[in-house]
Amino acid sequence: IALRSSSGGFWYDSIGSIWVDPAAPQVAEYAIELGQESYDAGFDEIQYDYVRFASDGAVSQIVYPVYDGIESKVDVMQRFFSEVGGAMQEAGIPVSFDLFGMTFWSHDDYNIGQRLVDVLPYTDWVSPMVYPSHYPDGFEGFANPALNPYEIVKMSLDEGTKNMLGVWSGTEEELRAKWRPWLQDFDIGAVYTSDLIEAQIQASRDAGASGW
Repeated sequence: IALRSSSGGFWYDSIGSIWVDPAAPQVAEYAIELGQESYDAGFDEIQYDYVRFASDGAVSQIVYPVYDGIESKVDVMQRFFSEVGGAMQEAGIPVSFDLFGMTFWSHDDYNIGQRLVDVLPYTDWVSPMVYPSHYPDGFEGFANPALNPYEIVKMSLDEGTKNMLGVWSGTEEELRAKWRPWLQDFDIGAVYTSDLIEAQIQASRDAGASGW
């Protein structure tokens, strides 16, 4: 169920990682088994990362062993979130998912099948990777978003809240408490001082997030 390359052998992304086909039923099954095993071992929450189709490489060369290219990537990932998150919820296991920060700004799946609206019903928390350095120069008028950590984090969480209010049945305060963002503590785009890190923490608190 590993992705293959049209040139032969495994397909590797830009940092040399091998990926599996998210359309393969075994992927969700194993994620559920591993989550249950980890919880039984004493971990108090299961957080799933890289829950998406592969990117950041020669994606045109990917040969999928299961995914047929006819079903949408969104549908594939909707099924994954439903099966994995739903199984954790049914077992009473706290569960969370990591998402790209940009999923809070749009209902687009960015060709990776990942959308906030599809994750929200099956998770206790969502952890968007709202690293300011990962937004393009000029984003929302900021020449270098990495130098504006408070604004980027706060605006991202606010935008996600606004986009989900129409599909969320609870209160806005309860929705905001579902957010628990990953914050930047690395020198990409700018040297990240304690002030820049604390600005992100403050933005998370001001946005009503339950943590960071």
